[in-house]
Amino acid sequence: MHTFTSVGSALKGSAAFLSLAALASGQNFQIGGMTGGGGAVKLFETSAYHVVAGVESCLFCSGRFGLVLEYHHWQKTGSGTDQPVTLDLAAGGVRIQGTGRRVRPFVDLSFVAGTELKDRPVIPFDKTRQGVYGGLLGLGATIPITRHWYVRPMVRIIGLSSAEYGGFGGVGVGYSF
Repeated sequence: MHTFTSVGSALKGSAAFLSLAALASGQNFQIGGMTGGGGAVKLFETSAYHVVAGVESCLFCSGRFGLVLEYHHWQKTGSGTDQPVTLDLAAGGVRIQGTGRRVRPFVDLSFVAGTELKDRPVIPFDKTRQGVYGGLLGLGATIPITRHWYVRPMVRIIGLSSAEYGGFGGVGVGYSF
């Protein structure tokens, strides 16, 4: 059931990014989806394992610098914490890219903001939602498959205002306009 929730959230986010594609045609706009796995830990708590799904876009990505926008939905899948936790994060920042023709390594530096939902199943109706913000460091490489399609292995590391830290490794697949 949680898998369908994360997929549904990713589809909602991708609809918003697809609407931007019409505005950015002709400006080397990239849009794609991503998935991966990782974890998040809060100080004095045990780690929670998360499956991560999301969407990403990059504007002006033909050059050395680009503007990157992302949405991530983190869904807890294991029994690593005292309570189920989900994170919905939006990120915006700069992408610094290499100049390789076949493989273009990149570093992303972004600001993140979103919400965290905690659900204590022991106490009915005890859900806590709070706003969070922080920073994101992303590393990866863009590998073209065809003229327009690419695959992007990546790692994301986040630090949040709620004293939570985490990261995930995954892969993105997308299309360049």
